[in-house]
Amino acid sequence: MIFFLPKLVSSAAGTPLLSGLTATKLTLRQVFSRLTFFLWAVSFCAVPIMSGRVPAEQPQVNGYQSLLTLFKEWREFQKPTLVNGIPDYSPTAMSKQYAVLAKHQKRLAAIDTAGWPISEQVDYQLVRAEMNGMDFDHRVLRPWARTPGFYAMLWPSQADTPAREGAVVHGAIELWMYRFPLAAADAAKLAVELDKIPKLLVQARRNLLGKARDLWVGGIRRMKEQSEDLSTLLNRIPDSQQDLRTSIQRAGQASDGFVAWLERLAPTKKLSSGVGVENYNWYLQNVHLLPYTWQEEVTIMRRELYRANAALKLEENRNRNLPPLAPVATADEQNRLFHAAVSEYMAFLQKE
Repeated sequence: MIFFLPKLVSSAAGTPLLSGLTATKLTLRQVFSRLTFFLWAVSFCAVPIMSGRVPAEQPQVNGYQSLLTLFKEWREFQKPTLVNGIPDYSPTAMSKQYAVLAKHQKRLAAIDTAGWPISEQVDYQLVRAEMNGMDFDHRVLRPWARTPGFYAMLWPSQADTPAREGAVVHGAIELWMYRFPLAAADAAKLAVELDKIPKLLVQARRNLLGKARDLWVGGIRRMKEQSEDLSTLLNRIPDSQQDLRTSIQRAGQASDGFVAWLERLAPTKKLSSGVGVENYNWYLQNVHLLPYTWQEEVTIMRRELYRANAALKLEENRNRNLPPLAPVATADEQNRLFHAAVSEYMAFLQKE
């Protein structure tokens, strides 16, 4: 879970909070709205809601600079330990990380925010939420132990959010950032990154001890996608870059072998993948900092569904004299219509 402190990333002192967020890469796992959070923070940051897991009896530390110092150290701590260049998600490494997390939370709780301006209090809440996110990962989600798709490293396309949502393995390969045909230096760099895939997947077989069926089946699908993406990548690389081609082939073979291993164990995975209402509520209020419960969100979504259905019926009634739309028959037709609609919409925006 990653945020950026508005004042830390602003180009000049005194930059308004929202402009600082807008101009900066901001990752909120499944975040709903920057504005929603800002309004909530303005209303509630005068009384910080501390996690029940953080002891309150800590020496008080004054000053915003103490928060910035902690934040920088925290960001370094978030990164997993590398063993021969491979992130270590073993049970031992994760247990050690969780133990040290409590120390960071205690340091945060010891910071006295009395008298801080709202923008700095919001920064404090962001850091608290980020630490709560790691706490939730360790206590509940444990993607390194429950989610095979967590170990997918290759991402050919850019995410449609500022950064990828959900848990992503450290060192993921953002293939879309490379320019093709690859220069020699880029080909060598990509080969080094791809050579990590077989080693990571060996570790994954030791780490994945979870029994959640849906996560396991979804992981099979995600790893098959990685195999297909590697095959597509191989076709884009000329014979003259043989070292890179070899790295791609090794990564593809490792991915295929991992899929076979996942499929072999799939029948033994029979537990639910859900986190439960209680955990979900804790996550909403302590990580997203939203003043809602699961049931309240269900009510909001149902209300929006009714609103959408009503709008659809009104539109159907308005166009009742027109011939009915023909259903899309093929995937190619769907892609053609989709891209045409996007192009038409973008042209409208540019014109207006």
